[in-house]
Amino acid sequence: MSNTILLIIMFAAVCHAIWNAIGKKIEEREAFFTLILGASVILYLPLAVYLLQTEAFHLKAYKWAILSTISETLYFYALGRAYLTGNLSNAYPILRGTAPIAATMLSFIFLGVTISVLGFIGILVIIIGILYINQQTFSVSGIASKFKGNFHNLKWVFLTGTFSALSSVLDGMGAALMSGLLFKYLVYLGMFIGKWLIDRILRVEVSYLSLIKKYPIQLLIGGLFVFISNALAVYAMETTPITYVATVREISIVFAALIGVIWLKEEVNYVKWIAILMIVLGVGIIKFS
Repeated sequence: MSNTILLIIMFAAVCHAIWNAIGKKIEEREAFFTLILGASVILYLPLAVYLLQTEAFHLKAYKWAILSTISETLYFYALGRAYLTGNLSNAYPILRGTAPIAATMLSFIFLGVTISVLGFIGILVIIIGILYINQQTFSVSGIASKFKGNFHNLKWVFLTGTFSALSSVLDGMGAALMSGLLFKYLVYLGMFIGKWLIDRILRVEVSYLSLIKKYPIQLLIGGLFVFISNALAVYAMETTPITYVATVREISIVFAALIGVIWLKEEVNYVKWIAILMIVLGVGIIKFS
């Protein structure tokens, strides 16, 4: 993995952690997520128009865009449900940690992607860090009991991570055929429509106009960051294996933990800090794999 790609993924991870923190603080998050998707479609329209004029558009990418749109829309629905039951520093690491595991499996099964031994070690170190990031002690039994006793709440977190991984694989397929940025914009256009339809089906009783008036800055920041955090990852997939990109993106867990401590005033014990360092170490190993 080149230094440029690593920096791009790091920046994407910061953006991802920030918009998740913003969404977590807003009670009307289901409708808020719909609005930031719409904001992204509007804010990045000039870029999409430019890319349509300068980049080739392959019709074969349509099916991957449609499948990614469905997966991403379900991701946002599950994400809203996941944040109903857990704070940012607890839910975010698990949902982000599920993604590289699922992405590695999906890439191997459907794409035949293989990774180096060093790359596998890096992924394993990150997964171990994720497993312990919500623990009070370094106990295997503690991990098992926490997951067993809290599965009802965590199921939405796991679903969110799984949909994120599936989207990464589908995005990688689309990025192999055309501009990753343009591909992701088309997906976001579909995501906005899909999420709006879900709101209508579930009868979300929130006025979009009132939310725009109430959270104008948050919507602007969320709209800017929610798209670029995903689009840059898809761009990285054009030259870097999907498994590595999906795993290194989990450095966003570190940024989310810092945001949770500094901004949301969440407590972080020594085990979490060590787990965070393990995630950073895993990213470093993958960098040099």
